[in-house]
Amino acid sequence: MACWRKKVVFRARRAWAAVSGRLLRGSKSGSGGILKLHEDVQTCGYQDVQVMFDMLTSELEAAHARNRKQPASPLPAWSSRLSLSSA
Repeated sequence: MACWRKKVVFRARRAWAAVSGRLLRGSKSGSGGILKLHEDVQTCGYQDVQVMFDMLTSELEAAHARNRKQPASPLPAWSSRLSLSSA
């Protein structure tokens, strides 16, 4: 049981380090990244900038959701002919 726990904890720590490293790497180097951009937009005094950022993020999320929900393309017609002729 201890061996299993060590494997799970090791993998979880490794995954966490990879994810947190990507998120924090941009802010440490000064380049920022998406988290820095979000922070800058939220502190901006212009309401139209905040509205445009919200529109952009909601549009990107909707496009991502549409792409995930699209059904797989149907098999081409020639694939059924091949399976019938080889049987």
